[in-house]
Amino acid sequence: MLRLHTFPFTSGRSKFADHASGVLSDGAAKVYIKIGFPGLENLVYAQLDTGAAWSILSPDVVNDLGLPFDFGRPAILRTWMGRKQGSLIRMPFTLLADEGDDLAKEGTFFVTPDWPEGMTFLGYSGLLDSIRFALDPQVNDFFFGPC
Repeated sequence: MLRLHTFPFTSGRSKFADHASGVLSDGAAKVYIKIGFPGLENLVYAQLDTGAAWSILSPDVVNDLGLPFDFGRPAILRTWMGRKQGSLIRMPFTLLADEGDDLAKEGTFFVTPDWPEGMTFLGYSGLLDSIRFALDPQVNDFFFGPC
């Protein structure tokens, strides 16, 4: 894993995908990270978006987890698809490592039924701001670890 001076900077590494099937896309390469949720057998590929105010759970993931959309703190999110009304919820998730250690954390996710299926985002506030991460785009490596 990565080190900063003599101290560990990250504890896990996984390959990221730069395109995801079944996702609305402009064709440009993005960074899709493998994550898991307790009670969900399938992996979720979430787009890394450091410019997003919050992480967003796709409605199909919300339904698969058996969560209600009106659970949590009411919120309005301004997105590239317009204003969306929904809720902010805290929930556990795991960044899945191909090498090193998985990282189990809790994050804040925006949920709304008014969002395209298959589009889960990892945003800065309440999630990415609580981990260390680095990218090696030459080989599609995503490094991560606790702060």
